[in-house]
Amino acid sequence: MRYINNRHKEPAELALYRENTPGVSYDGIPKKEKTIIRESLIDEQGYICAYCMGKIINVENCTIEHYIPQKRHETSPYSEEEHKKQSLLYSNMSGVCINNGDHCDKKRGNIPFEILDPHRASCEELITYDLQGNIIPSGSEVEKVKKDISTLGLNCKKLINGRTAALDEVWKRFVNEHERSSWSKELFMERAQFYRTKQLKRGKTKFHAYCNYIAWYFEYYAKNYKSKE
Repeated sequence: MRYINNRHKEPAELALYRENTPGVSYDGIPKKEKTIIRESLIDEQGYICAYCMGKIINVENCTIEHYIPQKRHETSPYSEEEHKKQSLLYSNMSGVCINNGDHCDKKRGNIPFEILDPHRASCEELITYDLQGNIIPSGSEVEKVKKDISTLGLNCKKLINGRTAALDEVWKRFVNEHERSSWSKELFMERAQFYRTKQLKRGKTKFHAYCNYIAWYFEYYAKNYKSKE
């Protein structure tokens, strides 16, 4: 999960629809406007899913997710009216992958989150990883984070395999490009920063799929690396 700061980047088309349409509702947003919203979301997110960080190729591979769901869950602290209101706010939206229901929004349904929120910078501080590709809680809110990881299915087999496969591909490229004699803590940290940053690819700025896991691995290697010299 990466922090997404989209609170002041609402597409004009969504604002116009919300302000000028009688009986406004999320389901009533025209297809063209929803496409514009999806395009805006995935561009901001660097073409990765807001939850699992898997690759999103284009708008056809993306759906709009609401942090506060469109429909109220029985355990939600918000009223049905507030859910309807939030469903039309861009700051409550994110772009997520389309999958078979094992993870992310399809796995979650409309269950409220305990603490993880891609619209808050703290989301990246609340999770870390292990060498097997699992996402694990970090910090003092362990039980809340565990529940949200489970709600989103972030440690399902498909995602663990995806993270480790992405890392294997990146690591092989790193080994081919850098002779062992050049390895250093500084080089590993430089690589970590590289994967925490969007890269220009075919006219779009994109993150590598599962970028935070890859960056974590290089940081882990930097902390534990011992030169043979």
